Amino acid sequence: MKRKIVPTLLFVIGVLSTFNLLTGCKKQPVPDFKEIQKIFPDPGNEYRSSPLLVFNETITRPEIERMVEELHDAGFGGFFIHPRPGLVTEYLSDEWFALYDYATIVAEKHKMFVWIYDENSYPSGFAGGHVPEELPESFNQGQGLALERTTQLPEDTTTVFVCLLRENDFWSDITKNMQSHAGKKGDYYLYRKTYYGKSSWYGGFSYVDLLVPGVTEKFIEVTMKGYEQQLSDKFGKVVPGIFTDEPNIVTSGGHRWTPDLFELFKNRWGYDLKLSLPLLSEEVGDWKKVRYHYMETLLQLFIDRWSKPWYEYTEKNNLTWTGHYWEHGWPNMNDGPDNMAMYAWHQMPGIDMLFNQFNETSPQAQFGNIRAVKEVRSVANQMGYKRTLSETYGGGGWDVTFKDLKRLGDWEYVLGVNYMNQHLSHQTLAGARKYDYPPVFTYHSPWWDNYMVLNDYFARLSYLLSEGRQENNIAVIEPNATLWSYYSHTGSNDRLMQIGESFQTFVTTLEKNQVEYGITSKNLCLS
Repeated sequence: MKRKIVPTLLFVIGVLSTFNLLTGCKKQPVPDFKEIQKIFPDPGNEYRSSPLLVFNETITRPEIERMVEELHDAGFGGFFIHPRPGLVTEYLSDEWFALYDYATIVAEKHKMFVWIYDENSYPSGFAGGHVPEELPESFNQGQGLALERTTQLPEDTTTVFVCLLRENDFWSDITKNMQSHAGKKGDYYLYRKTYYGKSSWYGGFSYVDLLVPGVTEKFIEVTMKGYEQQLSDKFGKVVPGIFTDEPNIVTSGGHRWTPDLFELFKNRWGYDLKLSLPLLSEEVGDWKKVRYHYMETLLQLFIDRWSKPWYEYTEKNNLTWTGHYWEHGWPNMNDGPDNMAMYAWHQMPGIDMLFNQFNETSPQAQFGNIRAVKEVRSVANQMGYKRTLSETYGGGGWDVTFKDLKRLGDWEYVLGVNYMNQHLSHQTLAGARKYDYPPVFTYHSPWWDNYMVLNDYFARLSYLLSEGRQENNIAVIEPNATLWSYYSHTGSNDRLMQIGESFQTFVTTLEKNQVEYGITSKNLCLS
């Protein structure tokens, strides 16, 4: 077996040493070849894959021992403890943190790593319902503005948040004096607030508005105070960091709104967004300019009020921030205006690769989506980050084969991933849990006893691809600034998808012709 590995090693090292790799903020030292030869056959646990270890029943010490031992014996280097539907042990209770601490004790015996997953399921931000319960303004102020056009004002205007009157190509704000227009014909634009819906998924509340000041800080406080009390001496050691999962700023209906949006917009751009709200739907006047300014404002808010607090917290506490956003919506901007700009604030940026279908043409594909992987690798190169994570295989199905698992992993690794996070390793598959996005990386799968072969393989790849430097001489600018001008929460121009598909084809063509390049975004400069 070792005789077969060596030629592969020599080839990869040759590639690493001859790459004109991408100039980053910090350059990683290139290790000595003899050192690489020594480590390559059995890399340390920091290079071995770490699955999402699902806690979805009553958690006990014997159960923790069983699960950790099984992962260790299968060649994993660590795990991300992931609360998920079916969990009986109370999330963020004293018992939860005590058991979490015990998991680190068991893991430490095997020199394994235990990552903190920051939410009870997903998307990150609501802390299993604790944030909306403790901070009602995090969800009860509205997150969208829905438009109704009418030629006559309704008798009851109490639910109207903004009322505009169109005269020729201009709008006037008549919100404060709507009564004076009662019974008068006109071209009225009525905007009403919309709200995220309540759900048992969010603990009986709704998802939170991450653009409201203080929401992320409350989320960090509620989520992390127990880990700090129980595990702070292990931060940066057996507990290397935190995984955040699909935080977003989707609209609750109509255009995305947050309470101080109009004030911040005017301070930034010098004009009143209220009077330009119709241009977020209609293509008249300076509609492209307004949409561009609007989307950049949302992005800046997302960075300032979500990314920066988390980045500052992890830097202060010697933790690595990883996880991912929803990269497969692009060029749709509903979840967030620019994923690359968000990745820049993670010390280990990540992506998600679902299912077992391969599609190279759609910008919204999973495996086969070259742009999505090149984005995260490019940001890591440009920021000087060493590692990139991929949450991999979720929804691939019970019938996935080793050939599939290797093929899909190879594809994302050659494009720049160097840390695999398998989705999922269940505690139990009782009842409906068996339908929760298999494959399952536990004894429930018939191939489990042989899975170490793949774990060893990807550990070696992860080690090699985490060393050296990548310096690309070609920068391909992602067209998000142009896309913003065509995007609308209520119905985008057809050019949006045309541009997205053209860009997807372009970077895929570059990749197939073995052109070394990096994708970049002007929004990496936002701070």
